[in-house]
Amino acid sequence: MSATSRMRSRNSLATRKIPASLLYEEIDGVPYYYKGYRSVLSRQKTREDIMGASALQSAIVSLLIHILYKYLPFDDYLIATNEPGLHIATGSNLSNDIAVFNQSSLPTPLDDKYFSVPPKVVIEVDVKIDLPINLSETEYVYDKTQKMLDFGVQKVIWILTKTRRTLIAEPNERWILTDWDDTVEIMPGCSFVMNPLLRSKGVIL
Repeated sequence: MSATSRMRSRNSLATRKIPASLLYEEIDGVPYYYKGYRSVLSRQKTREDIMGASALQSAIVSLLIHILYKYLPFDDYLIATNEPGLHIATGSNLSNDIAVFNQSSLPTPLDDKYFSVPPKVVIEVDVKIDLPINLSETEYVYDKTQKMLDFGVQKVIWILTKTRRTLIAEPNERWILTDWDDTVEIMPGCSFVMNPLLRSKGVIL
């Protein structure tokens, strides 16, 4: 039984009264809420308190977007950020930190719905959901990653700030877990090394 299947029955009753605004994403019909949502329900925090990224997470996303725009042809790709929604199937709507789309794959004009075509590359920075009991962070990362690869994403990159590790997953290839001193290729001709990149802006020592 998959991690999402184990949680479906447990979450069905508990989540009925949770406002939709606290929903981060949905996988196989199972809702996942922003980390800290229980503090909002108990009125200890506001919705805005839990939705902002940390300074480190924000810096990583900003610097990677800079690299992407610097090395990828502007006319060929759309680089979406600010939690772009990705509709991969009924009951499965994901959020990403950075999604790189082939411009030619997108409908014109774009509408106010989630993207429904697979990005070429997805970059995620940390897990942003409140993990249910019996679901580990690793299970969630692997499950979400596999769902995106099955949908047609060609590469998924997870940048994990707590452990300073990076996971690189591609379809029909061994997944690679490496550290922040290794070169990570986003696409041919476009790569980064996380530690030197962050040091160049004084983000880390």
